[in-house]
Amino acid sequence: MAGIFNKFMNRGKFTCPFCFSEYDKERIKYVCPDCGETTYPKTSAEKKKPSIRCEHCGRMATVRLCPECGEYNKQIPEEAKGVIPLGALDADGSLPFCIIGVSSSGKTNFITVMLHELSRVSELRIALSAQNKYTRDVQRENYTNIYENHIPPRPTDPTELGDRLKPQLWQIKNLMRQKSNTTPTYTFTIYDGAGEDHSERLDPSSAICGYINASNAIIITLDPLILTNLRRMINPDVRRNSGASEGDTNSAEDIVNSVAAYIKAARGLNTNKMLTIPVAVVLTKFDTILQLDSLPAGAVVRKPSMTFSRGKVNLTEISQVNEEIRDWLYGIGEGSFIAALESNFKNFYFFGVSSYGEPPETQGSVNENIKPHRILDPVLWLFKEEKFID
Repeated sequence: MAGIFNKFMNRGKFTCPFCFSEYDKERIKYVCPDCGETTYPKTSAEKKKPSIRCEHCGRMATVRLCPECGEYNKQIPEEAKGVIPLGALDADGSLPFCIIGVSSSGKTNFITVMLHELSRVSELRIALSAQNKYTRDVQRENYTNIYENHIPPRPTDPTELGDRLKPQLWQIKNLMRQKSNTTPTYTFTIYDGAGEDHSERLDPSSAICGYINASNAIIITLDPLILTNLRRMINPDVRRNSGASEGDTNSAEDIVNSVAAYIKAARGLNTNKMLTIPVAVVLTKFDTILQLDSLPAGAVVRKPSMTFSRGKVNLTEISQVNEEIRDWLYGIGEGSFIAALESNFKNFYFFGVSSYGEPPETQGSVNENIKPHRILDPVLWLFKEEKFID
């Protein structure tokens, strides 16, 4: 779930990516996997080490735990909570990032393909690496399903909300700003949350509320096929193969209002307050729209992305795409959808992306020739907003 970049961390302080408690690094617990006892770092050098000498048994204490949310059981070490990756301890900053999507919005597809493209587009000069086993396993499973097995990844399970839904922890480096022997390095945290289906069940003390509340920016993924007027234009076979919900559906504006209420509840805001943080409204499965004559043939959003060019984010192109999508929505009679967004979010931009590049040929499958369309545009805009890239 959740927003994007945080201010630089105080070098003597640390913010837990799981519970968001801030504390001195000397409070971090180093647990010995042999005896199960805790040792605390006593010197500046020890505060950055992957392990320190256990003061109880003399072996190495290698498990770093948050003093607030960390839990360790010697009998079942794989279930330890609040384990702090080494790279997070000496990072230059924290980049929490929240992605909220409603049912069938293609959110997991978007996250998986976005991460893959972020690490492989050489012009960006961004180095991305998983910081723990959970993150590696999630990305590997979803990547394998999409790119090798050619099936959609398993969607986010609503029953996994709360403390059982872990964030993905990535280390991200901006090589464009490399100086001498140092490279700006951040902890890039992705919270994959649900949307309007769970607005009635939010517990203010839950992890999911903490994640949303800690965000500096948010991506909302929406299936454009929730738009009533668009559904009428799309071939039923394309709708079905694209995973669109059939039968009765909530109106697009109802879904927007529900998602907004969900975010506001998590952040402790009254319903009449507008959210001021940057919000990227991502219309997924945009390949279905690219087939329509209602979208002008010369529209920039139809073309391959030039959002990142010559080492910089092109805000002019981002604005053009935003205006084109707005005009198209008004043109097909979906002004109420825009009004719902404008009544809840003060700073939002539209983005049209496709994780696969074209609609699946059959239901429950992914075409072999995967060509993502503008998949990085939303995150590049937010990176620019937070001054992570130029």
